[in-house]
Amino acid sequence: MSDKENLLLFQEQIGYRFEDESLLLLALTHPSYHEHDRTKSNNQRLEFLGDSILSLILTDELYHKFPHADEGELTQRRSSLIRGESLTGLARQIKIDSFILLSVSDRKNNGHLRDSTLEDAMEALIGAIYLDGGLGPVRDLVMKWITQFVGKIEENEITHNPKGRLQEWIQENMADAKIKYQISKESGPAHNKHFEAEILIKGKVHGFGVGKSKKAAENIAALKAFEFLCNDKREQRPAGP
Repeated sequence: MSDKENLLLFQEQIGYRFEDESLLLLALTHPSYHEHDRTKSNNQRLEFLGDSILSLILTDELYHKFPHADEGELTQRRSSLIRGESLTGLARQIKIDSFILLSVSDRKNNGHLRDSTLEDAMEALIGAIYLDGGLGPVRDLVMKWITQFVGKIEENEITHNPKGRLQEWIQENMADAKIKYQISKESGPAHNKHFEAEILIKGKVHGFGVGKSKKAAENIAALKAFEFLCNDKREQRPAGP
């Protein structure tokens, strides 16, 4: 099947037809595909854009779906929807792995099935649809995909424990590191307290959170630290195969 036929098939599969198919082609182009000519474009810039667009869509959706939820709950709900395994799940659901363009060696090594490759391609696709059709169409598609994958978001409970997830990540990646939570500030009257928490890893602040209880503030701090560490590790990984 030709590249043109592949692009048409994928568009039918996702339910969106591009006005500018070059955007779709770019979204599917892994950095390794142009390993012999690094001046050629790949999907990393679109990934950067798509990450922000996805966050905006879900933030807006959650803000309106949960009018009584505080910042901490909204943050946790959003994180449960856009964390790595959720993105890879969405990517596999639309079978994007079959259409990603990689180097011959990377594909032989199943690079198209790698979680990081799928996450990047999914975010790049979202960025490409946004540039091609605007916020309305990409929002409709994202919410359709998420609903198909996890159900209605108002029925989707937060299934992760920020502190537990952070502890697991530390054990796997920084085995000798110690985690310490501390309440840096407490304010407000007794019936409406606000707590500010910091999380220190190896004595350095990695996350900060605010909540109406110490536990809520610490959970947000843990979530921020987890996201920071995951993003930092992700940025450090090689661009190529």
